[in-house]
Amino acid sequence: MEIKAYKKDFSKLGFRMLAVAVIIYGVQMISHGIVLNINEDWINNMNIMLAAGMLPMYAVGFPAAFLLMGRGSGRETIEKHNMKPGHLVLAFLMSYTLLMAGNIVGLAFTAGLGFIKGEPVTNAMVEVLGDGNVWISAIYMVLFAPVYEEYLFRKLICDRVVKYGQGMTIMISGLMFGLFHSNFNQFFYAFTIGCFFAFIYVKTGRVIYTIILHMAVNFLGSVVGGLMIQNIDPENVTVSGMIVSSVYVLCIFSVVIAGAVLFLANLSKLKAAPGEITIPKGSRFNTAIMNAGMFLFCLVFVASMVYQAFCI
Repeated sequence: MEIKAYKKDFSKLGFRMLAVAVIIYGVQMISHGIVLNINEDWINNMNIMLAAGMLPMYAVGFPAAFLLMGRGSGRETIEKHNMKPGHLVLAFLMSYTLLMAGNIVGLAFTAGLGFIKGEPVTNAMVEVLGDGNVWISAIYMVLFAPVYEEYLFRKLICDRVVKYGQGMTIMISGLMFGLFHSNFNQFFYAFTIGCFFAFIYVKTGRVIYTIILHMAVNFLGSVVGGLMIQNIDPENVTVSGMIVSSVYVLCIFSVVIAGAVLFLANLSKLKAAPGEITIPKGSRFNTAIMNAGMFLFCLVFVASMVYQAFCI
């Protein structure tokens, strides 16, 4: 009977997050439809289309999602601890390493899908960074996205799941965060850093730390990476461009190596504490995922990712 109650709890979470997805993506689709109805040529303007999707999402979609996720009982208060600035820097190095590791897996996976498809899988993020204004994109990706996403996927989700233990909380937060990106290009690295950010949150109880880490990671990816994509032509590399590229690659390589060393050195310390409720080991996947709400949530997003990979 207890397992059934736990499954029902996870199922409610899955259905709530599915409703959140409908709200957030629905607002985006309606906004895009209105914009294209005004001028269909705007579909070729990345800045307009990005604004049409992002502004309503952050002004209407996410606030509505917060109200939905914040309703009802079942949320726990995680004990708060401070994080020293030096530890936050170390956490950034480790999180960026995990992001790059996940990105490599994602690139390999989508390359395999591209081989099956017969053409490369579309990478929407590269298109945004390559065609849009980097600094406009930075407003959404560096300022808004980390705040809204961390509040939803770390605080609101983790507070609901932490009673089942930190390990379960970390995995559920990371999985839902990864799937919510709706494409294979981003799923793997979003999952890995989502898990790491969830670890930081359950250990500190302060979402501000994961927001800062998320901002730093997105800054390197969207601003620095975007500037590199837009200003250096791989087919016509100048001497200055080669120097800048070399310095950039060296810096990224150094960060990744440092993060990997730190992660391995601290691996034994990355332990998840049990919660008030202990689900037997053999029943955890069945309890957390194989229920109506969570299964449907995963199914919808996996189907969306497959559609994006093969039909767009």
